[in-house]
Amino acid sequence: MRGPNVTYKFLCMAALLWIAPAAHAQDPVTLTGDASFAKNEEIRLLVYDDLLNNIPKVAATGKIDHNGHFKLTYQTNKIRPVQLAIRTTKADFFVAPYNEYHFHITTDTALFGMISPEKYGGFLQITTDRTDTADLNYKINRFTRYFDLVMGYYGFRLTYDRDINAYDTVMRLLDERFPNQYDPDNYYSSYVYYTRGLVDKLCMPKEQSRLYDRYFNHDEVLYDNPAYMILFNNVYSNYLYNSKYISKDLLTRTINEAPDYLALFNEAGRDPMLVNERLRELVIIRNLIDFYDNEEFDRGNIIRLLKYIRASSHFPEHVTYAGNAVELLTPSPEVDCNITLKNEKGKKMDFREFEGKDIYLQIFQSDCVDCIREMLILKELNKRYGDKIQFVSLNVDMDKVDYERFCKQYKGMFDWPVLYFNGNYDWLMLQGVETLPDYLIVNSAGQVLLRNAPAPDYGLSDYLLRRYPPSEEPEENPLFRNR
Repeated sequence: MRGPNVTYKFLCMAALLWIAPAAHAQDPVTLTGDASFAKNEEIRLLVYDDLLNNIPKVAATGKIDHNGHFKLTYQTNKIRPVQLAIRTTKADFFVAPYNEYHFHITTDTALFGMISPEKYGGFLQITTDRTDTADLNYKINRFTRYFDLVMGYYGFRLTYDRDINAYDTVMRLLDERFPNQYDPDNYYSSYVYYTRGLVDKLCMPKEQSRLYDRYFNHDEVLYDNPAYMILFNNVYSNYLYNSKYISKDLLTRTINEAPDYLALFNEAGRDPMLVNERLRELVIIRNLIDFYDNEEFDRGNIIRLLKYIRASSHFPEHVTYAGNAVELLTPSPEVDCNITLKNEKGKKMDFREFEGKDIYLQIFQSDCVDCIREMLILKELNKRYGDKIQFVSLNVDMDKVDYERFCKQYKGMFDWPVLYFNGNYDWLMLQGVETLPDYLIVNSAGQVLLRNAPAPDYGLSDYLLRRYPPSEEPEENPLFRNR
């Protein structure tokens, strides 16, 4: 944990990433508005239908016209939180069936041109002409602002000092404005209830049974409630590995030696906090994902167990979660990254043009001094390994004029493709590209082979030497030179 306020802010932001599973007929929602700072830009509506893996999906796209106006339509049958995104700058809000929304959108234009503006407080600022105190947006925002304020003041004492007096004060302050009650059928009440649960988890992290009795000892599993799922992830991440009721030997055997889901499921059932079979299977999915990067467990068998759950689970949500986990952990080589590439002359290019080679992507912007310095290192590495791996510098300047100016300034200096990226910002966000320069290794089909590839000035030379060792030719014997 990097600081006492990080988790709370993440909770409040993630609360708006909730999407209920589809059921019954879908009803229209219309979103209109103006964003004069982003004329002729694409605007996207993003949804998250899997709060375990947090996979964003584009639900609607539109074009902001030359006057700064836009219109989006979306089909839903329930109240749903969504995100509006222009380039990589986003904002969160709720929509309800049959409703029409009209927004005025502004942002800090200096941050808008950055690859990850939210790291510096750059968000889309949404205002509306009408304030409705009964609206879920108003109620959630009012609660989260107050919650942030209280936790910002008392968070350190709760997290590090375990100050019970501070805990009592926080709960009293929340009770005065936001009464606490368990009501799984009321989205807002559940959100408040499970948000408060995070305070319990932070202040009393070892009191697992208390957390279970208060928050998870219920028949319902609130898949579509972000506060529930955040608390679930905090309580049950790597839980199987640390449970005193579960045999470490059996856990290892059922995953590493012979993947046996039923044996794992039954062994997990010995834990009194996993009596509920629905909750137990969800915990198993969560933990298999957690174990994937743990060297003690066999990755191939983890994937086999997730595929078994995907094929045999009785719970539709678990089928989706396990399937998404398999796709995230083992992306298909057939999936194209679907980004648009152009060279300095405007000619479209495709990764397939480099078929037969892995592709080292250096992602950069033209005003990044470190990026240009690294290109001088790439130039030397390209001379040595260019016949074995394809180097590509991928420019993500928000304004193509900056890219064109860069190409003119450094014309002829770099003997590998320096291409312009102009399209799928969602792909950049999915890969977690937040600071530049960044590096990936992909193949010609767009499959990411190595997400955190080594930097040119730190590790890339050694990586390439190991992967493409020089051919060993027999040394010439001078005694037989004339034969």
